[in-house]
Amino acid sequence: MRNVAISLVVAAATAASLSLNAQVPADGAQLLTQSGCAVCHGADGQGTAAGPSLDASALSLDEFVASVRQATRTMPAYAAEILPDEDLSRMFAFLEAQTTEPASAGRVDVGAELYSAYGCYSCHADEAQGGQHGPRLGPDPITYARFEWYTRHPTRTMPPYSTVVLTDQEMADIYAFVEAQPQPPPLESIPLLAP
Repeated sequence: MRNVAISLVVAAATAASLSLNAQVPADGAQLLTQSGCAVCHGADGQGTAAGPSLDASALSLDEFVASVRQATRTMPAYAAEILPDEDLSRMFAFLEAQTTEPASAGRVDVGAELYSAYGCYSCHADEAQGGQHGPRLGPDPITYARFEWYTRHPTRTMPPYSTVVLTDQEMADIYAFVEAQPQPPPLESIPLLAP
């Protein structure tokens, strides 16, 4: 099934390449659709169950182009003949404009209470360091845009936290708590783990 989906995306991208040469798209959203990227990443690059959010704030333009040219996992690589650098630059500019920032500043103390109240600790551990049932969230968390998108549209066993369950302010608060987590001490500073 996955191979069929990849083949469809490659076929859509090849057909889109021909139409891009004939007609310049009016905006980034149209380019995402014509290139086939919206199939997995959504019409505005917000991500879907088939592909992650395209958060341009996490990458430079060169890194973005490289991630398209030398794709990993199930995403096919797009050569310059299929998606020219100029189109990728325009797509990147569009995605940068879509970057989601917290609606308001998060409050670490409130975020700590919400993290506990919503049961985040049961999978991600008390300090968001990760546990048996959930990955590490902090310190150095993923960007806010990716954090928010995944919390609203999770995969696997994590329940979705829609705005009905978790408001945008509460999301920003939990992210502030995760972001505030201190770095762990160096291993050599822990006597039992010292070499």
